[in-house]
Amino acid sequence: MNWQSIQNNTVADYIADAQFKVSDFYHTDFLDVSETISELSYLTHDYFRYYGKFPSKIAKYIIETLVAEQKISSEKDFIFDNYNGSGTTTVESKIAGFHSGGIDINPFGVLAANVKTYNYDVGKLKDIFSILLLKIKSSSSTDNQINFLLPNGLDDADLQGISKINKQVYFDFPDIDKWFDEETIHQLSVIKYFLLTMPQDEYRSFFALGFFAIIRRVSRAHDAEVRPHVNPKKRKRDAIEAFEKKITEMISTMTSWNTVTSSSILSQTTICDNSDYSSVSNFISELSCQYSKELGLVVSHPPYLNCFDYIPVYKLKFLWAFGFDEIFGKLSYQEIKSDEIRSYPATKDSFVNNYFKHNLDAYKIIFDSLRTGGYCCVVIGDCTINKELFSVHKMLIHGMENMGFVVDKVTYRSTAYGMGRYAYRYRADYTDKEDGKQDAIIFFKKP
Repeated sequence: MNWQSIQNNTVADYIADAQFKVSDFYHTDFLDVSETISELSYLTHDYFRYYGKFPSKIAKYIIETLVAEQKISSEKDFIFDNYNGSGTTTVESKIAGFHSGGIDINPFGVLAANVKTYNYDVGKLKDIFSILLLKIKSSSSTDNQINFLLPNGLDDADLQGISKINKQVYFDFPDIDKWFDEETIHQLSVIKYFLLTMPQDEYRSFFALGFFAIIRRVSRAHDAEVRPHVNPKKRKRDAIEAFEKKITEMISTMTSWNTVTSSSILSQTTICDNSDYSSVSNFISELSCQYSKELGLVVSHPPYLNCFDYIPVYKLKFLWAFGFDEIFGKLSYQEIKSDEIRSYPATKDSFVNNYFKHNLDAYKIIFDSLRTGGYCCVVIGDCTINKELFSVHKMLIHGMENMGFVVDKVTYRSTAYGMGRYAYRYRADYTDKEDGKQDAIIFFKKP
């Protein structure tokens, strides 16, 4: 196995490299993650359904373990996530009193992470929402009470703006009616129009997240499936009612969030290719200067090999994202899609090599940015290739050691996904059995 020249390796090389028992060389323990999704979705974790995120309990476990062992402290360290997703790590960091930062290639994950970690003025949220909702409802309502509360009604510019968005959706996406009926398209156009008329600030981001959170729910797609597929038996939902309900829940949650976190604890997430050395290292340096702290911990949950690509999962949300320039940043959808680390299908040597190369390139940046004695905790699971077990976590251990990291310990964890409908010979029933498919939390330390 050649970790210096990954592109020359074969699948057989990786399998041979993983022929060892982890507990023979490293300290191991076990974490039971048996909580339900609702139990893990406390506080702002529940703001946005993000496919592929890891349980909040894991980020909490990592942070609390290293604090208890006095390996990190909020006085001198900040926490970072280079596969930030929708902000599970940054939310738990803020709860624990740590400044934090993150990067991700998915704009909806970045939007969610920034909203979920911000301390909003609940009174201001309620005031903005009351006016916003009146405008939205007045566009399609004949209710005299609503018209009375909004006496000026909608002017021609509003009506033209709504019509423009409505037409653009049909023009840009000819199959839009496959996913949404005509009334839902109009309602979403109305909500989107009034969101885009808001000042481009944190408060617009809050309501935009609520908007994108309901897109799948009010579409014709299955709610539970990862990739969107039409569900012909799905019950129609009113988009304006769904938006009102979602924002009301988010505002209620923000009241609780503000009682357990402090606005003085900061968090920032940005769109970035995590293998771009200059961009990532510069962002980490900027955070270090702003926080006056060192990078002491990185919590990282890379895509699992031979798992689905994540960006296409958000196809329906991307249909409605035009105009929200602050969400896309400087990247187009195609650039975002092409920069995502490909993890499926792992059928060729070159594909597996590219997967490990991208990950190790990303972790080299982390190694160079961490303070001495700092930690990079990687949450990674095994997979199957041609129905045979492929022990990714063991391979990653050797790749990271070659870089200079040392393994402090390996925590295996359970999941509740063992009976999934897509189970293979080695099902996703992660346990503490070392001869089976495992999901590991690897505590890498920079010596």
